[in-house]
Amino acid sequence: MNDGTLRLGISRDFLAQDGSSTMDPQAMAALQAVDGLVIEMLEQPAQAPITRADLCRYDALMIKRNPVDAALFDPQAGGTLRLRLLARNGVGFDHIAVDACTGAGVMVYTTPDAVARPVASSIMAMMLAFSHRLLPRDRATRDGRWSQRWNEVGRGLTGRTLGVIGLGNIGLELLRLALPWEMRHLGSTPRLNPARYAGLNVEPVALDHLLAESDFVALCCPLNDATREMIDARALARMQAHAILINTARGEVVDEAALIDALRNGRIGGAGIDVFAQEPPERDNPLFTLDNVILGSHNLAYTDELNSKANRSCAAAVGLLAVNRRPAHLVNTAVLAHPRLAGLAA
Repeated sequence: MNDGTLRLGISRDFLAQDGSSTMDPQAMAALQAVDGLVIEMLEQPAQAPITRADLCRYDALMIKRNPVDAALFDPQAGGTLRLRLLARNGVGFDHIAVDACTGAGVMVYTTPDAVARPVASSIMAMMLAFSHRLLPRDRATRDGRWSQRWNEVGRGLTGRTLGVIGLGNIGLELLRLALPWEMRHLGSTPRLNPARYAGLNVEPVALDHLLAESDFVALCCPLNDATREMIDARALARMQAHAILINTARGEVVDEAALIDALRNGRIGGAGIDVFAQEPPERDNPLFTLDNVILGSHNLAYTDELNSKANRSCAAAVGLLAVNRRPAHLVNTAVLAHPRLAGLAA
């Protein structure tokens, strides 16, 4: 039952391993300045699923990786639904039952403006590391193989082809960052919007064409039924033998076994992998043994810039809810027609 206050539950995903807060101080100050806002940490551990009790206790939740299951919104689940805003610190929402949220009158908010540049920068870092043979040269120097230093020949980016799968905020930001290298830009997307690509020299092409022509293939797409294992053995066979695949999207977009086979047998040149089909990956994952792979731990984009902007964005959304206004960046804009949100102003 609503007690007349606005209650915010914050996931323990916003705590470091030592228990200290990772919340941006400015974001926390903004939350603390909201009249009548009661702030609590959720009881369950970081990354643990959101519960029905959470939905009935809080008006808003700030989460990162916590799963939100459709079954939580079943009217027979018990308790009176109180939640109206689910603020996701990040852009991926494949772990959130968005349709169920919409049906229940819960807004799902993400932070694309905070994430686009850090993620695009991490992809660019991968491209440059492969271009300049950074890891092999580092290993040779550490091993004392100075006389072999001319054996590693890099591949300059200028004039090469960058293929971007997914032309949303992250994909377009990557193309902006790549402009100084004067590369050829190919893009594959299910929803063409030429106005967004103005000035980025991007050629919208079919996926097979992009795979066959690109020197670097960057996955910037969401995980959904259409993209799950989209990069399978057939897709990898379309790529050039020297081409580099970079995945900072979701591990499930790639058939990991097929990728390992292609890397082992030299059917592609290498891979930059920040996300895995299983997270955390098993210690004996074959990707760990391959020299033509650069690995992250689903964290390459995690910088102070990303953290502060995403935290502040979520805090701003909660602040808007407190004054009965609807936030931008809703994943489920159709939810605004729900009777539970009828009092929210644009």
